[in-house]
Amino acid sequence: MGENSRIRLFGRAGAAGLAVLFFSSASFAQEPEEAAREAVERDLYEPQRTSDREVRRQTQIPFEMVLSAPDNIQLNIDYARQQIAAGDLKEAGATLERILLLNPTLYDVRVLYGLVLYRLGLYDRARYELELALESGELPAALAAEAETYLGRIKYQQRRTRGALTITTGVDYESNRNQAPSSGQVLFSLPNPFNLNQFVTTTLDSNPKVDDFAFVVSAQGRVQHDLGTQEGSLLHADIGFYHSDKTEFDSLDLNAASVALGGTWYAGNWSVTPAVRGGFYWLDGEDYLATYGGEVEVAYRWTPKFTTYVNFRGEEEDFRDTSDFGAASIRSGRRLSGRAGFTWRFSSRQKLNVEGLYADKNGEAVFETYDRYGVFAQHSMLLGRGAFSMVGFWAENSSYDGPDPFITPAITRDEWLYRGRFTIGAPVSFFAPGLPEAIKDINLIAQYEYETVDSNILNFDYKTHKAAFLISKRIAF
Repeated sequence: MGENSRIRLFGRAGAAGLAVLFFSSASFAQEPEEAAREAVERDLYEPQRTSDREVRRQTQIPFEMVLSAPDNIQLNIDYARQQIAAGDLKEAGATLERILLLNPTLYDVRVLYGLVLYRLGLYDRARYELELALESGELPAALAAEAETYLGRIKYQQRRTRGALTITTGVDYESNRNQAPSSGQVLFSLPNPFNLNQFVTTTLDSNPKVDDFAFVVSAQGRVQHDLGTQEGSLLHADIGFYHSDKTEFDSLDLNAASVALGGTWYAGNWSVTPAVRGGFYWLDGEDYLATYGGEVEVAYRWTPKFTTYVNFRGEEEDFRDTSDFGAASIRSGRRLSGRAGFTWRFSSRQKLNVEGLYADKNGEAVFETYDRYGVFAQHSMLLGRGAFSMVGFWAENSSYDGPDPFITPAITRDEWLYRGRFTIGAPVSFFAPGLPEAIKDINLIAQYEYETVDSNILNFDYKTHKAAFLISKRIAF
């Protein structure tokens, strides 16, 4: 079997995922960083407590007990912390406000109240409480530093125009980078020399699977401008770059860039986010793919903890033939997709995201045209002190419109993809408290992923294990 034939059989399958690899890889790198940042902001400062207070904190305090002892300040503080732990920030704010009416000189409580107001988005009130606490001169050094940090965040949040850049680098590993079939064999067809209207199909040994390491780096940036409306509507621009340098498969060395321009408009519990976007991809230094399109997402916030959304996206995919993928251009065509799902923050530290997917791709050949549907679910948990974990699962079915005569004219491709991923991470301050502000929020991220494809054509039936270790840093400006 010649090298060009192997490229056609294996290269197409290997390159098929590259159209989405940049978006998925970049988001995998950024998403944990965002979770870690949220975790840092959620870990509200807790002054050191004596052992008897710790025992009471571990016990649920009924509201009736607070009603029966409204002047018991420590009981009310513990009750407010219980409300914070349950995610009831508005109720916690009311409790802390009541405590400060009883004793305005409890400046540690005032800092906690300011952080709750910050989490509620009440930045002016939060700034007032934090500044008042700092002006007292009675805060411990650690608590004063925490108050100063959040004052800086409030100043940043109140700017009309602001941005952030997330830089991620690291290494990844894949046990089956070339997606070699699990059976060790492939189907291969050639025209019958005695009857050009017929094909001769045979089974050949496939290339063995090859594991591979890659050095990866990505940069994701966003600039947004507050339109000054009461609801908080804004314009935003996103740019991204991703680079993956393989040690074995140079043909899969990937550079990718993306840009998106859009905005989010709020009306009560509704939000609408339209955007136009483009993506550009290079394989082994050669121009491989350009995408142009747009999307719109509509979300409805039923409660502070539960939001549903739908997303519609359409784009034109323009594939270009390269030295290693000489038949890539037949994959060109439009791609339409829709997603619908919900996000449920069922506790102050846990979130569940579930969504369904449908996509319709129209390639230049029937064996590059497909309908795809699937489901995605991900559980995210904040573990404290900035640490986090995420567990995700994907299941997708792809049904193609017609057979590929160069593989087998008798079978139309139909397959299921299953993927599971576990991610865990933490800022370096989790391991070494007391580090300078500039480096303590650098995040260390580890991932493991298992992927398997169950296809009715053995060429595309494969399994692979993936792992990655990433270092991520977010810079606000």
